[in-house]
Amino acid sequence: MTDKPEAAVEQNRAAWNAGRYEAWSLALGTPAEEGARLVSDPALKLRRLLPYLGDVAGRRFCNVQGSHGRVAVALALLGAHATVLDFAEENRRYALELAAAAGVAIDYRLGDVIEAGALSLDGTFDWLVMELGILHYHQDIERFFRVMAALLKPGGRMLLEEFHPVERKLFSGGPANYFDSEPRVAAVPNPTGSSEVLGTCTMRNWTLGEIVTAAVTAGFRIDRLDESPGWIAPPTIPGMFTLLATRA
Repeated sequence: MTDKPEAAVEQNRAAWNAGRYEAWSLALGTPAEEGARLVSDPALKLRRLLPYLGDVAGRRFCNVQGSHGRVAVALALLGAHATVLDFAEENRRYALELAAAAGVAIDYRLGDVIEAGALSLDGTFDWLVMELGILHYHQDIERFFRVMAALLKPGGRMLLEEFHPVERKLFSGGPANYFDSEPRVAAVPNPTGSSEVLGTCTMRNWTLGEIVTAAVTAGFRIDRLDESPGWIAPPTIPGMFTLLATRA
C-alpha cells in the first residue's frame, strides 16, 4: 500500500495488522453479525457507489485496498465476481469470515498493491473500486495509477471515492498547507473510536490536481469528477470526491 522502500512497506503492513481483526469486530460487529446486515440490504453499503456502477451482476470487480471486505461482499451479494487486493492478513481474515457468513465467495489476494502483477491480476477486470483512504499510502501516485490501468481490460472503468485533499490537508490533522508534499508518519485509523494507537504509517497527501493528472498520464479518460461534503470539515467545504474514469 505504499511505494516507499521495503522498510516502510513493512511498517505500514505491521500497522494494518496490529489488532485489526478485533478492531473491526468491535466497530462493525462480528463477521456473522455484519454478514447478516449485508445480506439484508447489500445496496446500503454501496449506496454512494451504485449510481456510478449501475448493474453489477456478472461483472468482474477488483476492490483495491479493500480492507475488511464489506464492499466486495456487498458486490458479490448483488451478483458480481469480487476480488479484494490488500496486504493485511488481519483484514483478510475478517473479510473471508464475513463472506462465509454472508453465503458468498470472494477472491482475496494478499499482497502489496504495487506488486499486483505478481499476483496474476493483470488486465482482467471490468471495474476497479476504491473507497476512502487509498491514495495517501502511495508515494509515487503516477506509478500507482499505471498499476491500476494494468489491472483493467481495455475499456474497463475505475471508480475512486476518496477523502478530498482540502479536508485531509487543512481540517483533519494533515500538514495544514495544501501544497505541502512531504511524507509524514501518522496513526492508522482506529475504527472503534478509541484513542488507542494501533500503529503508524508513512503517508503522503496529494492535491486534487496531482491526482487527476496522474490518472490521465497513466492512460485513463476522466468521465466524471464529483465533490461532496464529508464528516470533518464544515459542510461548505469539500470533504470527499468521486472520480469515474475509463481505461483508454
